[in-house]
This record gives sequence, C-alpha cells and structure tokens, in this order.
Amino acid sequence: MSLDAQDWVWTQSKSKGTARLVLLAIADKATGADCSAYAGTTMLVQRSNAARSSVVVAVDNLLASGELAVTAGARGPRGETVYRLPLAVGHRREGGPKSGPVQNPDPSGIRTPRGTESGPPRSENRTPTGPESGPHNQKNAKHQKEHPTPPDDLTTQMLTKWWEQYARTTAQSKTTIRRAIHDALTNGLDANILWQALERLGDLNKPITGGTLTFALSELRRATPSAEVIPLRGQQPDTDLFDRAMNRARTRMQQETS
Repeated sequence: MSLDAQDWVWTQSKSKGTARLVLLAIADKATGADCSAYAGTTMLVQRSNAARSSVVVAVDNLLASGELAVTAGARGPRGETVYRLPLAVGHRREGGPKSGPVQNPDPSGIRTPRGTESGPPRSENRTPTGPESGPHNQKNAKHQKEHPTPPDDLTTQMLTKWWEQYARTTAQSKTTIRRAIHDALTNGLDANILWQALERLGDLNKPITGGTLTFALSELRRATPSAEVIPLRGQQPDTDLFDRAMNRARTRMQQETS
C-alpha cells in the first residue's frame, strides 16, 4: 500500500462518507509513483461495508471530482478496473519515507543495516496512530457507553438462522443484512423483537434495511400486545420498547437518506 496516498486522502481529499472510505480502500492498494491500484466493486463494497449502489455512486462522484481517475486499457488480474489518485501523485506525508509498498518484516528478527525499498531503516519505536484521549475519542466513548456494541456471535447467529430460511428469496448480500442486524442491536432493539421483524420481512420477501425494519416493527406493534413480548434473559419487559425501537429506526433511516 502507499502510505503517502493514504495520507493525502486523510489530509487533502474533500471526499466525505462512503466516497472517502472508497478512496481510502483504493489508496490502501496503491503502488508506484502514479498512485495506481486495481479494485473491483465487490472488494470496495467489502472494505467500505456499504451498499453496492452506494459504492457505485461514490466512485462516480470521485471520478467527477477529479480525485479519482480510470487508467484506460489497463485491467487487474481478474478484470478489475485500474484506478489512479492523480492529485496524490508527488504527495509526501510529513516525516515519512518515500512512498512505496510496505515490506513485511523479516521473520528471523535480523535487521539489515541498509534501508529497504520503502525507505531507511525504521526505528523500533512505533509512532502511535492517534491520541487515546481527546474530544473525538471522548465522544466515541460516550456513544459506545450509551449504545454498547452487540456481541458478534449474536449478530452472526441471527444472520445465519435467517439466511437458512430466506436465502432463496432475497437478492441481498449477507454483508448488508449483517449491517442492518448489527445496527438494530446496537441501537438497543431487543433481539427477540428484532427476530420477529426479520421473520416478517422474510415472509414478505422484503429487503432487510432500516426502513423495512421500521415497517415490520410497526406491524408487530399493531398485532402484538407489549405484554406478550418475551424479554431476553436478565431483562425486564418494557411497555415502551416498541416505541423506543421504532424511534431509533426512524432516526437511522432519516440519517441514511439525508
């Protein structure tokens, strides 16, 4: 990867949101002085954890802005498009060595007295990637405290179970469904209620998104008395659970469409 290309994205690029993630993913694979890299849409979707349509729009916007360009006539080993970051050419990060691929450390632990291709010998003291404290990290810590990240195994279990039942009826990828489940659990939605909503959407052959989950929760609200909701072990039934869950889902949907 080109550390200089990544540094240019962090410090100079005007891209935002998904477009910025896509540009970073390409910069991560960039090699050579022309800051070029091959990248397929599938890889960009996986790395940005965004919907395929969002990635396609992001690439189009980056091409229109001039921060990304396509190398005509060039293809990757599997037919991928070859991109360039033209504005990053010649950029050097402050205090960094000449741009180039990062070399894997020698497993023998023996350090050579001469520099590698990517720069002079590196010091054993690693530069920290960022401060452990500060307004930004404090804000993230507060958000994580209010909305703790759900266990990955619970998200995986729900995704696996839903996929076994409805995989043949959906055109969605597992990545987008996993994201919707993870976000719902992160926002505090009870897992039992979420599963009922997932089953409802599966029966209706509807995609799993923040908007469709709101729709399913609304139907469950009308059809199921709150007293019949089965809480998770260690939790108490909450008569306002549906209302809070729907409000969170609506807020997320508004954020996604804004």
